[in-house]
Amino acid sequence: MTTILDALKAVLPDGCNSSDTGWDSVPSWPPDLFAAVASITERSGLYSDTAFTSSWDKCFVCGPDHCKEVEELGGQWRNSGAPPKAVQDSWSALVRRYQKARLDDGSDASSGWKALVFKLLTIADDACAGVGFPLPVGDNLTPGARQAAEAGAAYVVFEEHVAWLKKQDATPDVSVMGGRNLPFVPHSICAMVPPAVACVQPKASTPSVGCTLRSLTHHVALLPSIGHVTTHWRIATGQEEQLRPFNLLVIPFPYTLPGSSFKPLAARPASRDRAFALNPSVWTAETTPQDFSRFIIDLIGRAHSEIEPVHAVVLPETALLSDFAAQVANELAEKTDVELLLCGTLYRENGRARNAASMYRMLSHTVVQRSSQSKHHRWRLDGDQVKRYQLGNVLDPQASWWEAIEVGYRHCFITVFRPGAALSVLVCEDLARYDPVLTVMNAIGPNLVLALLMDGPQVENRWPGRYATSLADDPGSSVLTVTSLGMLTRSSMPGENPSRQIALWKEPGGRAISLKLPAGDHALLLSLTARSVEQFTLDRRSDGGSTVRFELGAAHGIRHPSPPSWLGTMR
Repeated sequence: MTTILDALKAVLPDGCNSSDTGWDSVPSWPPDLFAAVASITERSGLYSDTAFTSSWDKCFVCGPDHCKEVEELGGQWRNSGAPPKAVQDSWSALVRRYQKARLDDGSDASSGWKALVFKLLTIADDACAGVGFPLPVGDNLTPGARQAAEAGAAYVVFEEHVAWLKKQDATPDVSVMGGRNLPFVPHSICAMVPPAVACVQPKASTPSVGCTLRSLTHHVALLPSIGHVTTHWRIATGQEEQLRPFNLLVIPFPYTLPGSSFKPLAARPASRDRAFALNPSVWTAETTPQDFSRFIIDLIGRAHSEIEPVHAVVLPETALLSDFAAQVANELAEKTDVELLLCGTLYRENGRARNAASMYRMLSHTVVQRSSQSKHHRWRLDGDQVKRYQLGNVLDPQASWWEAIEVGYRHCFITVFRPGAALSVLVCEDLARYDPVLTVMNAIGPNLVLALLMDGPQVENRWPGRYATSLADDPGSSVLTVTSLGMLTRSSMPGENPSRQIALWKEPGGRAISLKLPAGDHALLLSLTARSVEQFTLDRRSDGGSTVRFELGAAHGIRHPSPPSWLGTMR
């Protein structure tokens, strides 16, 4: 059976520190210690132990003294850059006294090593406060305060991210990994834990429900190996003193979706499993990236009468081909002050199609960062769906139709877009399928999740509403789902008034709100207000009110003054 020492060696195969190949010295880098003890916590089920999670029970040991000790030791580690003696003492006791203890031991004899593991877990988490978010050192700090700030894990991770960005910018067509001293950035902030074993990434929020490992930490998350899903933590904002609203222009393009957009592919004889391909060229055939950009720019101009500025433009799943979207991003960067373009795209890689959420970050009128997170699960259309979307003349309702896309090499991007706030984007089925990406979503807890869909009406009692509600509960993300008006039109029978519920908003503790596009309008302008909330771990440690929560502050329909003919006929 697996012992404590077995588990530590598995996570830290080369030892705890680069200068020492053994396991007697505590890892000097907090994320490495966190990975080691978090793995034990997860594998042993320690996270559900009454002593650490049930504040009402007489066995609960995490009172105010526990919280104070964790805060003091975590603060000492942040300020000095070295683990305090008390942390080394706890590690030594764990390794020397309990190295042969079994992880599956549920007897009272296990209480000693469990207390040590839990203490180390919480201290390592506290020592990582602020990691992953921009924390530039101000000019008004005293030399001592500056030295303390620069020793902390948060400052080191930020500097390593900057170093990685410079390396990546030097070879934009080749993905690179590692900063100056952290070899696995942006996929893991560990130094000694191989990403093929486990990854540690910054964390944005702590769930208020459930009893899991992620309910015990505020600042860092234990993630699966890089082979299971590759996470990319990206910083796309500077440090600001105030939280600003985040204004999005949601454009439900395409407004019409011809049946010829769905192309059946050749199949094996007598096979009931068939494949289809989507072709955005069908609905963009009569426009160009420049004309499409002009359409968006005109909508942004109209939006400014209500809200200024527009920070992000959002288009649904498969709205554009990737090359088309890239040109649109360049036009928007050059001619507007938009910060982000989030667009569902299709592209080909090694001859195979990928359905992706593409993100373009703009700064100083230039696209400075781009990413494409391809969908991890294929869409399957059954007979009922074929009929519901009026596709029976194109796709045989007697067959099961699978989206012909590549789903290997799974990636997930988390982008810091506001101080203390992270954004993630999902593509359709990935919102509903737990593995692999939702394991990352639940662990990291992005403050805002955008789901780009090719779906019917966005209402609470349909599947997007159910899964958005789940994410709002755990990990506590605010969620926006978006579909195209073309798909809404296809889900209506001829003569019926088509639904115009193109989006759904769900925030923690609030009701799900279905957002309708007014007749004749071409976009929805949404303003998301941000506020700080206080969160607590299961052992009752506070984050000091540092968590950012987004709420729907306003919604307005936006109409183009003279819509171009290539948009098609809107119902």
